[in-house]
Amino acid sequence: MRMRNAWWIAGLIVVVASPVVHADGDEVLQKVVIVSRHGVRTPIPGASELANYAAQPWPAWAEAPADLTPRGAQLVTLLGRYYRQYLAEQAVVMAAGCPVRESVYVYADTMQRTKATAQALLDGFAGGCGLAYRSKADGGLDSLFHPLEANVCKVDPMIAQTRVLERAAGDLNRTTRDLKTSYDTLQTVLDCCKPALCSAFGRGERCTLPDLPTALLTQPDGKGIGLLGALAIASTTSELLLLEYADGKPAADVGWGRATNAQMLQTWRLHTEAYDLIQRTPYLARKKGSALLSRVAAAVTSARQLGFGPPDPAVREAKFVAYVGHDTNIWNLAGMMDVTWLQPGWQRNQTPPAGALMFEVRESADKKLRVYTSYLAQSLEQMRNVTPLTAESLPAKTPLRIPGCSTAAPGFPCTLEEFAVAIRNTLDRDCVE
Repeated sequence: MRMRNAWWIAGLIVVVASPVVHADGDEVLQKVVIVSRHGVRTPIPGASELANYAAQPWPAWAEAPADLTPRGAQLVTLLGRYYRQYLAEQAVVMAAGCPVRESVYVYADTMQRTKATAQALLDGFAGGCGLAYRSKADGGLDSLFHPLEANVCKVDPMIAQTRVLERAAGDLNRTTRDLKTSYDTLQTVLDCCKPALCSAFGRGERCTLPDLPTALLTQPDGKGIGLLGALAIASTTSELLLLEYADGKPAADVGWGRATNAQMLQTWRLHTEAYDLIQRTPYLARKKGSALLSRVAAAVTSARQLGFGPPDPAVREAKFVAYVGHDTNIWNLAGMMDVTWLQPGWQRNQTPPAGALMFEVRESADKKLRVYTSYLAQSLEQMRNVTPLTAESLPAKTPLRIPGCSTAAPGFPCTLEEFAVAIRNTLDRDCVE
């Protein structure tokens, strides 16, 4: 969808765009619901832990661990402007000035990086209009984004381990063989590992990252399972290369100047492999994602109650609804819906900062409602260069096919009713409050 220049002169004139129809010629956009990852953040592990993974000190960050950076907020603001412009192009909201307050609903997890992302999204969508995001009132753990940690439901550790190992062909250490090139590239960048780390895994005092084993780590009280060892370290450190580059750090501070873009892309295969196993394995995805997917489906289908409970009036009335969480949430929902994407410069199903699952509800002339699902994200260079998202440089938007409801029509639409059935069939009701 090409974007008109009228947006950029907001405040001078009010442009009312004529409705823009979809590929089959008679559909008008009614509503957009997104599930967004937070923007570029600082590293989550502490400096003492990260020191074991590399020969040289990691670059310093000015912000606290795990927080959204100023560059991260700036990039999210650009996306907020894009979403506003996209909806304005199709006459869903006004192109200029403050939108109707009830037309926007943004809900964020309680962490600094998600709340700051929600604010940046609103700053881009309707800066200066006084719109506020919503979040859990007491600021505590939000079960919508963390149902296992909040004890809404539990994971059976034996079932979880079995399902993950089935998808890993019975051997988690196969990744060091199957993804040898990726491991070797990351090893060249990191020069891993410190003697303490090698000794902790029984490898003496000298080892490399591919020398370490990968194992499953069971979390207590049914809160899930995780990875330990080579693949877990590779996932964390390769993501840090992405964050360093996207945050605009000097080239010498991005992988200590030893990582080209092509090499970083190669290492990200280790990150997506880890997340595919721990976040997308169907048993785990349903446990972790049902609460959020149910809420999202209620927002998408709020024009007609289709089995997700009474809709929140604020969500029902809104034309733009955003849930701001984490890459884990997007991986969970994508796994439940069995959707996949591949965008230029990224690995398959990779979830870069502020990338989002996007659900568009469109109405045809005969009043039929259809849902178009896509994945949207800025490119790596758009993030690095803080590129405005204009018609000349749009974010990548990839249509997604949902098995069980999508048709072969352009954009793979589902009827609203079939979308609701497909989503209801994926939910673990024990994990939905």
